[in-house]
Amino acid sequence: MKPQAVPQSVAQSDHELDKHHHESQADEHGDEHHFKEYSAKELRSIKIQGIVCLLGGIALHFVLGTFYLWGGISPYVAAYMKENDPNVTQSTLSIVFPILGIATNSVLSFGVKLAQRVGFKTMIAGAGFLISLAFLILSFINNIYGFILIYCLMIGIPSGLVYMLPIICGWKYFPFNRGMVSGLIIAGYGFGAFTFNFVCKAICNPNNEEPEIGFEENGKIKKYFSKDVYENVPFMFQMLALSYFILTIISVLLVKYPRDLNLEYQQVLGEGNKKPSGINHEKSVDYHPTVMHAECETLGQGLKSRPFWFLVIMVLCSIIFGMLLANCYKIFGQTLGIDDAKLTILGSVQAVCNGGSRFGWAVLSDKIGFKKVYLIIAVINLICTASIGYIENSYAGYFIILCVTMCCEGGLFSCYPAVSAKIFGHKVGPIIYGGLFFVIGLSNMLGYLLYKFGEPEIGFGGVFWIVFGFCCVAFILGVFFKEEHDWKKK
Repeated sequence: MKPQAVPQSVAQSDHELDKHHHESQADEHGDEHHFKEYSAKELRSIKIQGIVCLLGGIALHFVLGTFYLWGGISPYVAAYMKENDPNVTQSTLSIVFPILGIATNSVLSFGVKLAQRVGFKTMIAGAGFLISLAFLILSFINNIYGFILIYCLMIGIPSGLVYMLPIICGWKYFPFNRGMVSGLIIAGYGFGAFTFNFVCKAICNPNNEEPEIGFEENGKIKKYFSKDVYENVPFMFQMLALSYFILTIISVLLVKYPRDLNLEYQQVLGEGNKKPSGINHEKSVDYHPTVMHAECETLGQGLKSRPFWFLVIMVLCSIIFGMLLANCYKIFGQTLGIDDAKLTILGSVQAVCNGGSRFGWAVLSDKIGFKKVYLIIAVINLICTASIGYIENSYAGYFIILCVTMCCEGGLFSCYPAVSAKIFGHKVGPIIYGGLFFVIGLSNMLGYLLYKFGEPEIGFGGVFWIVFGFCCVAFILGVFFKEEHDWKKK
């Protein structure tokens, strides 16, 4: 995610790490090392090292992009698990995505702090190894509960811990191009899901077979893939394990945290007023201008404030539609009569839309403000939720709605960090945003519960109208939401 799309506490911890490190250097070596000027030759070498680091970060995010892979492979896994346990249903396995999201989001803010203790390369190597090992173990598991536990915890927690590490490293090499750095690296997140969606489909369903084996579930006939498809699931997991292991090795070799590199001081000495690009300096916690306004002083003060509860409900109601579709886009697409090959293409493109749109939304938010961007997204979500139930068997209609929805989802992820820092300040803002990330996980879970218990009774059409109601609440709160809060009164 772009600087506005990442946990601000991460950037703050990175700043604090360098601050303490430079203070100790100043004590031992004086200030001249702290304000070292680099020659043109040194700067060219540093730039090359930075590009290498970016390539390693992209490789790592190809691995982490497995988060959005689940919606594409879940129909294959459901058929495989049902062969071993007849009680398994499509809705049973759909719980994987929200639990995976909660596991990932709950540790996102702790990765950099842990890496400062054990080392960035060690963290990346350990997380990549665990993710690869998890997929290898999954290829031998037939028990549904063991599968959910391994998939959600062994993949979700390591993914959350290392998500920010290559971005932090890239920022050290390119401190004045942070938007570019985070944009390039997170492109790997979207393109990872894009690439491996096709890989998994080619392994499991090379002949583009349709689900044809029917089972009655909650009074409805649900169709599953035949043995010709689901018998390839173990091999699919093994190939994913091998691919992710190779990508992890590449990432470990290329990603490096240059602790002693201080290019920002080079620019300050040379130009005097150069500021990091790609971020809104008044909103960012890793740039420290003189604070001329009152900020939220304590977490308790923030939790009791009106903006906090507005944001909690706005996040809960605005994220739910995109999360529901990311989880069930293939299952819903099958009810429209769309074949597996087209759904695979759709799933890959929507993953790119989600990741690729975030930088654009973040820039727009800097220009016109969070509230206007939020309301634009809220209106688009209202239109999509109201119209998706009427697309019938239109592949083009489903393609447009899903891709537009995922672009909006990326926009929401990119805007919430900046508004948290702007309202609550540098001290409390990162903690508030960490809590909002957990609310995103709850919204994901709420979408699953609507599908699990609502779809059998009222169908997808009814579920989408309920989600439309949530989007209405999100829009109304957005209208009355204020980006400024007078903390002096408190």
